[in-house]
Amino acid sequence: ELEKKMRAVWQRHKHVTYCLYGSKRHMMSDIFSNALKPFYRFGDIMMLGKIPRVEWVKFICESFSSTSKEISKEYAGYIADLMQNHSWYVQQFASYVWYKTNDVVSKDILRDAVNELVSANIPFFIRELEVLSVTQLNFLKAVAGGESMLSSKDVMIKYNLGTSPNVAKNKTILIQRDVLNFEGGKYEFLDPVFELWFKKRFFNIYFDEISDL
Repeated sequence: ELEKKMRAVWQRHKHVTYCLYGSKRHMMSDIFSNALKPFYRFGDIMMLGKIPRVEWVKFICESFSSTSKEISKEYAGYIADLMQNHSWYVQQFASYVWYKTNDVVSKDILRDAVNELVSANIPFFIRELEVLSVTQLNFLKAVAGGESMLSSKDVMIKYNLGTSPNVAKNKTILIQRDVLNFEGGKYEFLDPVFELWFKKRFFNIYFDEISDL
């Protein structure tokens, strides 16, 4: 209903340009590519790449410096790396670090900030899991476990993925829901913080890299 109302108003506007953007790739694409949607072929679709790490490091360091706070390039790079250059999460993680910093960012501040970031998003992640079937959840476990040959007999048995058709079906569903992406010959989580939480919950893998900084 909202899309219908927006389309009804926007199509009468002149000398105006609208830009709709988001990280949910399939959802955003569906708005303009689905013939049943009000915005079908309403505008151009542009797939934007992630902002490079070097730009994030510069942005974070300058932002801290402009408020008389200091963060090293190493720690700024860690923020970008752990969030996999995901625009929303890099800024959210950096903001948590900034609020906790009086003068200079330390390891403890980074550790506390990432824990707080994950905790703040847990309700959303739990809702994400609640709509998944058992085999879809197992599919995510296989991806989190580093498996690449998800249709192989050994992997299907190890993670209880069901039959080959089930694997193919669940792969499609998880990609369409923007939970996973398939790129460069491998599956990856689209949400880096969800991935951190998921690995901790099901594999007891935590953010130990922080101790190596």
